[in-house]
Amino acid sequence: MIIDAHIHIGKWSEVFFGYSSTVDEAVETMKRFGVSAAVCMPADATRNEDLYNETSARDDFRFYYKAWINPDDPELDGFLKRNIDNISLFKIHPSIQRRRITDDSYDKYLQLAAEKKKPVVVHCGRWQDIAGYRFPLECAVKYPELILILAHLGGDQPSLYLECSKEILKPEYKNVYLGTESVREFYFVNQVVNTAGAERIIFGSDYNLCLPGTFIPVIESLKIPSSDKELIFSGNILRLMGRS
Repeated sequence: MIIDAHIHIGKWSEVFFGYSSTVDEAVETMKRFGVSAAVCMPADATRNEDLYNETSARDDFRFYYKAWINPDDPELDGFLKRNIDNISLFKIHPSIQRRRITDDSYDKYLQLAAEKKKPVVVHCGRWQDIAGYRFPLECAVKYPELILILAHLGGDQPSLYLECSKEILKPEYKNVYLGTESVREFYFVNQVVNTAGAERIIFGSDYNLCLPGTFIPVIESLKIPSSDKELIFSGNILRLMGRS
């Protein structure tokens, strides 16, 4: 079974030139590539409430909901209060919000995630001053019960994610995982899996900006047992969401 643990639906701001996609398009795409379920979140110009309501109403495909955490969103706290039991994960995007995950404005959301055992997916990119993987690792130490998934394997380029895969082996990072979304270099993904272990890796495509069919072969090509591939494709994310 394949679960795409990182998909966006809706409209982006100028960061991606106003591009948008629909829930219908997402369902069609996931089914076309053999994806059984998806963890969805809004694109940055789409309301949590709107996407949550639309995906929750679907009975033809299984969506898990990932709330977009923008501290400047005046609707966010009310949305979380009403729906926290049915929200599976949180998403923090330091690059788009232009603030590190260690910023004080995120503290109450990280505390809530730790208390409610909601994994937090945090964008880790090449902008090291804002979106470097070391900032979420600081949060892992500050909140030992917090479950963190570092998107793009912690940095979206081999030099970063090879380094990150070694760093998370330290005991203080036992609740830190790595997401594969939009990572292309299969050879280096294999190195990351061999370093960190398949039980710490979670498959994601970064749809609607990418297609799952582009990245499923990256996992399928890994030189690991099929049981480990199953962990990456679905077992790990189901366990972290308390669904296994």
